[in-house]
Amino acid sequence: MDVPRRMPHPDPHPPEVFEVLRRQGPETRIAVVGASNNRSKYGNVIVLNLAAKGYTVLPVNPREREIAGIPAYPNLAAVPKPIHIVDVVTPPAVTVGILDEAARLGLPAVWLQDGSYDEAALAVAGKAPFRTVYEACIMVASNLG
Repeated sequence: MDVPRRMPHPDPHPPEVFEVLRRQGPETRIAVVGASNNRSKYGNVIVLNLAAKGYTVLPVNPREREIAGIPAYPNLAAVPKPIHIVDVVTPPAVTVGILDEAARLGLPAVWLQDGSYDEAALAVAGKAPFRTVYEACIMVASNLG
């Protein structure tokens, strides 16, 4: 896997997003785009992990009505607000559209899981109004609180 070039954001780990993640509990609302019922996929592992830590998890998948017993939404626009962090677990070609939607909706932070971004996705994220985290796993970072 190629190492992506740095995007225009000065830090792939913006501290204000990590601070939101440290506030574990149901008041911290995380949309997981690319959520899956397939237990071998990170879209399922992340949903279960974050829910077990007490976050309000909002799975997003246009083909599922629920993920791991949690109601799912077809897209970010359908997710009840607020959304504090959008965690993305989709292929890079899909991620670009998610980044555009997050920007249109005025969402504050997007977390790009490894494998969800490439140079094109990072370029789009670099021009977006939200804070972007990449080169970090949300499940690991949520353990650091």
